[in-house]
Amino acid sequence: MPVFEESGLQFGFDNRWTVRKYDAHRFFQGFSGAGLKGVDFIALSGSALLLLEVKNYRRRRAWQTENPFDRILETPEIFAGHMAGKFTDTLRALQAIGTYYRRKWLFRLFRPILLRRSGGHSDWAFWAQVDAHLQGGQPVIAALWLETERDQAVFREQLRQSLKNLLEDEVQEVQVYHLAMDKSPEGIQVYLAQK
Repeated sequence: MPVFEESGLQFGFDNRWTVRKYDAHRFFQGFSGAGLKGVDFIALSGSALLLLEVKNYRRRRAWQTENPFDRILETPEIFAGHMAGKFTDTLRALQAIGTYYRRKWLFRLFRPILLRRSGGHSDWAFWAQVDAHLQGGQPVIAALWLETERDQAVFREQLRQSLKNLLEDEVQEVQVYHLAMDKSPEGIQVYLAQK
C-alpha cells in the first residue's frame, strides 16, 4: 500500500487505487508556473477519478497559539472559491495533459496497451487512463480532506454544498472528509503523521 504524507497527515491507498501526488509531479510544476493551481492527489479506481485536496488546520507547532481555522470561518465563501479553483485548474491541466499525449504518435500507437496496463508503474499508462476516463465522461469526484482541531460537521456540509454549486458542471460528486468521520473514500486510510 503506497503511503504519502501531506500536510501532517498520512494517506495510504490500497491496491484498488492508482495514485499520483500531483502537486509534486513535473506536469504540475509547469502548470503552476503558468498560474494554475492543483490538488494534492489524483487517483483512479475502477470507474472513479478522485481529485483529492488536503487542508490541515490543526496546530502542528508548539509555538502556534491561534487556531489557524478561525480565519477560514471568518470568510468561508472565499475559502470555497479558492478550493473550487484548485479543482477547476486541475481539470484544465488534465485536459491539457491528455491533449499533449494524444499528439504523440508513439503514445497513440501504444494507447490500447497502456489502457490495459497498471498505471502504478508507468506514467504513460496512468495519464492514458486518466485521459480515457475524462474523454469517456466517467465520474469525477472532488474530495477535500479538511482537518480541524474540532469536528466542523455543519461547516463541512455547507462547504460541500458550496463546492457542489461552484463545480456543478465539472464534477459528478463533491465530498468533504475529516478524521473524526466514520468513513473515508473506500480503500484509503488516513492517519495523523508521526511527529
